[in-house]
Amino acid sequence: MAGNQACLVREACESGNGRLLDRTTLTRRPTCYSPGVSHAPATILIVDDRDANLLALEAVLEPLGQRLVKARSGRDALRFLLDEDCALILLDVQMPELDGFETAALIRERERTRYTPIIFVTAIRREEEHIIKGYANGAVDYVVKPFTAEAMIAKVRVFLELHRREEELKREVRAREEERDEFERRERMARAEADAHREHLYALFMKAPVAIAIVRGPEQVFVLANPKFEELVSRTDLEGRPGREAIPEQAAQPTWDILETVLRTSDPFLGNEYPSLWGTSGEGRERYFNFVAQPTKGATGDLDSVMIHAVEVTDSVLVRRKTEALAKQLLDSDRTKDEFIAVLGHELRNPLAPILTALHLMRLRATDPSTERERAVIERQVAHLSRLVDDLLDVSRATMGKIDLRRERLDVATAVARAVEMSRPLLESKEHHLVVSVPVGALYVAGDVVRLAQVIANLLQNAAKYTDPGGNIEVDGRHEGGQVVIRVRDDGRGIPPERLASMFELFVQGDQSSDRSQGGLGIGLTIVRSLVQLHGGSVDARSEGPGLGSEFLIRLPAVAEDAPVAEETRAPARARPQQRRRVLIVDDDVDAAEMLAEALKDAGHEVREEHDGASALVAAAQFQPDVVLLDLGLPGMGGIEVARRLRAFPQLAGVRIVALTGFGQPAERTRTAAVGIESHLVKPVDLETVMEAISSSRVSSQSKPSA
Repeated sequence: MAGNQACLVREACESGNGRLLDRTTLTRRPTCYSPGVSHAPATILIVDDRDANLLALEAVLEPLGQRLVKARSGRDALRFLLDEDCALILLDVQMPELDGFETAALIRERERTRYTPIIFVTAIRREEEHIIKGYANGAVDYVVKPFTAEAMIAKVRVFLELHRREEELKREVRAREEERDEFERRERMARAEADAHREHLYALFMKAPVAIAIVRGPEQVFVLANPKFEELVSRTDLEGRPGREAIPEQAAQPTWDILETVLRTSDPFLGNEYPSLWGTSGEGRERYFNFVAQPTKGATGDLDSVMIHAVEVTDSVLVRRKTEALAKQLLDSDRTKDEFIAVLGHELRNPLAPILTALHLMRLRATDPSTERERAVIERQVAHLSRLVDDLLDVSRATMGKIDLRRERLDVATAVARAVEMSRPLLESKEHHLVVSVPVGALYVAGDVVRLAQVIANLLQNAAKYTDPGGNIEVDGRHEGGQVVIRVRDDGRGIPPERLASMFELFVQGDQSSDRSQGGLGIGLTIVRSLVQLHGGSVDARSEGPGLGSEFLIRLPAVAEDAPVAEETRAPARARPQQRRRVLIVDDDVDAAEMLAEALKDAGHEVREEHDGASALVAAAQFQPDVVLLDLGLPGMGGIEVARRLRAFPQLAGVRIVALTGFGQPAERTRTAAVGIESHLVKPVDLETVMEAISSSRVSSQSKPSA
């Protein structure tokens, strides 16, 4: 301590006239006035014209570890305070030129130093009047020498603590001001961005190709309405006007009600194909819109507006409705066509049935061999008529994809052999040369053997019809790229190039003479294409032109030879003994019923005929038949209802009901099975099939011969 004081005294002496401002910063850090907290040294200004007093006060205050600045006059102190602030001023009262009171008064005049605490330190002016004058000049304390170091340090510590707190408050204020300034800056930026975004959205809304509007508040005041919206409602200058006032028409009120509900419930409204938005209509027709009303938040964050977005879809709605109407009309037409074909098949089959039965009877009773040729002709023509009826029904079901396929792993050679057998009468009648090159056990597909045989037979018969007598027809089968390809070629009339694309269309036929000697309805190739497509394949026609023959190619997905196949379980064939049955025939076609009754009587059965449903029920109760051969198309009570009532008779629980009808569609078979009809035979039916159906029935006790 003595060394430091000597150094300061030496510096004061070297300063000459004593006017030197001595700034001493203590680097050593003794115990701080605020224990446990580290602070930057505060500045204490000591003003005294005597070096000894300066040194003494410096020695007293040194333990505080603060920055001590010494001034030897009031002017030096004022000069220092022009540039710097201090936490406390220790000011001597008795000084030359400016005494302590005058210096304090000048310090208090300046805004920057008005509230800097001043402690007067004096050894001369002790009187009460001087003390009062000191306080009047802004002193916070008046210390009279001599004083103890502890008392001075205690006083100084109080003011240093006040200064520290004041500085902390200032720093906190500055930090709050900086935060406020930053917040205001960010707010200004956000507001500017929001304004720019709003202007951008406004520009987008105004240029949007759809109608957009925003209404606000309970009165639905227009905030925005773009040109498309004004065009929609045929109004201008909507902004700022209440909605119901701007568009007051009665037809617009339902739309305003929707917007009120959206604003009240905060639930958006989505109107798909909404009719007559705001009552709009045009040229005597209703207009349709895809309409969205979305609640939106205002500046306060509350939902106070509704944004409207509307797109007119009138044209698309009308086109769709027209398309739906046309589709319904097409479905109705298709259903009418199917019903017509079904009725046609029924009406055609009904007269064929007695003809076929009569032919069987003629054959059984024939004694004159000279009539055999005529019977054969009639039988062939009846078979031809039956095939035409079947083709009509097949083309209707096949084109609609309603044919059920019984798929199995099938050797193509089997289907070809059946097709050749089916086509042999026509091939032989025209003396064609047929060559079949289909390896047995080498080509396998997943298919229905009956339907594939029908496909190949149709192509063979088509080739036979359009090839001159003695022509050549080939059937070839082979593997090509994972497919089985079947070719049917002929050297007949060929196909013009312009007709190749339409050969598989309905009712399209090859060129025929005016007498239509080849016959047919032009539906065979349509059936071929439909059945092949149902098998997952394709069929094409090729020809070099008229007179150069034609070729039809069937492509089907191949399956492996060793692919697993569900084995078909067949009942062992056994001869059925012809036992006497009681047979009730119910058919409104008297000729058909009589012919069938004659045939069954000749076979040894007991037969009864009825021609309407009500009579059939009475006869069944009296006759107690084993078998009922039932036509479905009865007048009055239909065959389905007759079967249902027969099943309700306990005494007829064991009777076998066989449908013998001209209706052969799958829907009809489903209906007959549902009412308990065991067998569904489609007219015309050969007599052997009828006999088989009868013999399958159980023999009633009344039918058994007596011992």
